[in-house]
Amino acid sequence: MKKLLFVFCMFTALSHVAFAKSDYIAMMQDCDTEYENASKRANTAIEIVQVIDAHTECYKAIVSEIITAKYKQNHEGMWNNFIQYTDSAADATSYIQRPDSCYPQCGSIIGINAATSKFDAAKQYLEQLMSMNQ
Repeated sequence: MKKLLFVFCMFTALSHVAFAKSDYIAMMQDCDTEYENASKRANTAIEIVQVIDAHTECYKAIVSEIITAKYKQNHEGMWNNFIQYTDSAADATSYIQRPDSCYPQCGSIIGINAATSKFDAAKQYLEQLMSMNQ
């Protein structure tokens, strides 16, 4: 009976983990769909940056959910490290691409690239969290 109870508990726990991961994947797909729709409406560099930032925030919300659920004891530290990681990605791109002399659209291009770097960092972190919690 103990073995049966143990197997049932393990199956329940494993199915819960799989269900949670599928929820996170669905949340990511919702973020991506919203990004695709919003990016079609963006006409200026500022609007493009805002759309990318919104996509990043959507992914950050998922990261927060995972960290809160799976890393309760170190939630605050992990969250702070995640924020520093994504902000650093944007800063590095901005600093590297900032030219000594600028043509009229360079600020727009750098802003878009920095926002994209921040999103890429958030996406990479989220994907790694999900792969560790299979």
